[in-house]
Amino acid sequence: MEHDPLATYLEALARDDCYRVHRVLKTNPHETTEVVFFVGANDAALGPFVRKRISGEVPLGSAYGLLAEAQRTGHRFRHLPRIYDVHERDGDLVVVMEFVGGRTLRDVVYERDASVALAREVFPILCDGVIELHEGFAPPLIHRDLKPSNIVVSDGGLTIIDFGIARAFHEGAGADTTHFGTRSYAPPEQFGYGQTDVRSDVYALGMLLYYLVTERDPDARVATGGFADPDVPPMLRPVLQRACAFDPAARFSSVRALKAAFLAAMGAQAALDAAPAAGLQVQGAASAVPHGGAMASSEGAGIPRPTMVQRVRAAFSSLRGTEAAGLVWDCMLLSAWLLFVGVALAMPFDPGEGYEQWPRWLLVFQYWFFAAPFFTGIACALLDVRVVARMFPRLRRYTLRWRLITSGVLVGAGVLAVGCTVAMASVLGLPR
Repeated sequence: MEHDPLATYLEALARDDCYRVHRVLKTNPHETTEVVFFVGANDAALGPFVRKRISGEVPLGSAYGLLAEAQRTGHRFRHLPRIYDVHERDGDLVVVMEFVGGRTLRDVVYERDASVALAREVFPILCDGVIELHEGFAPPLIHRDLKPSNIVVSDGGLTIIDFGIARAFHEGAGADTTHFGTRSYAPPEQFGYGQTDVRSDVYALGMLLYYLVTERDPDARVATGGFADPDVPPMLRPVLQRACAFDPAARFSSVRALKAAFLAAMGAQAALDAAPAAGLQVQGAASAVPHGGAMASSEGAGIPRPTMVQRVRAAFSSLRGTEAAGLVWDCMLLSAWLLFVGVALAMPFDPGEGYEQWPRWLLVFQYWFFAAPFFTGIACALLDVRVVARMFPRLRRYTLRWRLITSGVLVGAGVLAVGCTVAMASVLGLPR
């Protein structure tokens, strides 16, 4: 086994006392997650790392020890973080792991908009990451909390994080001992209907595929309705229906089988799109799967680098940061909009110097028909729709492209109103 100098360094010093907390990522009654730096005796710092403190009062975090042991014995995982240290302190579990840079899948979908093209890029690689969990351990490790915020996408790579509720499959167990997870993505058996196994992660991956093509968090009604959503291509519906079946026995038996079915559906869709208008009829998804081609496997593939337009959108969205910061941004934007529009609505009743001879109706036309569309158009372009879209899911279809088009139309209408006002003032011989 290759000697790990960092592990030796961690063992040689009093571990926890040598960490400097840079920031807290999240905290809840059972767990605290921090970004930390390891500071040596000469003040030299290593890092950043992620440190988790998991309460000993709950049976969580056992997967970190299994990951660390596998990595110590030479296993290398392309889509899982490196675990540097796992130990107990004061009855709590402390885990130190690699800090994975990048953006969450939720941020990527928000920036690039949900689409089949995005799913084609991301989903096979996401499946590969879960396959590493299932096939790299015996018994397999079940993540149990696959969701957009637990997947980090960086240039050319994808990493699955947060194994707090992950567990090894126990042959013969009737049900899980604890019920955790995110309702939108967790399967029914995770909440008391039976024991989770690899098919539980298959269910979560199906729901993630739905999210990739719709940008909407799923619920039980989506699955029971057969994914009859206009944003879901017909070729993908059978894949989603089987992956997210209520009965685990009706699902794909493995993530590898789910990945193959997805690639088959994408191959069939590509063949259908490429066929001439009079042309080919695709007899079945399986017949369209390429053998030995690039689509047949995503092993060794990476997430394509974002285009310049996507980078600009990412930079713009990063100004607003998290959804909480986006909510603050929207409140400030609404306040500014109310201020400007309110002042404009009041202007016809208290015109400034030089406008005393203007009739009231012309002043109303100038200020009202200019301000309302102009400032609304600007606000529409700058709005952070993440929080609003959670309350009104239909707004998720109102992509950035359409918001910019709407904004341009409204701003143009405001400018046109000013031009019309100037023209009418000239005809009436009014001072300007």
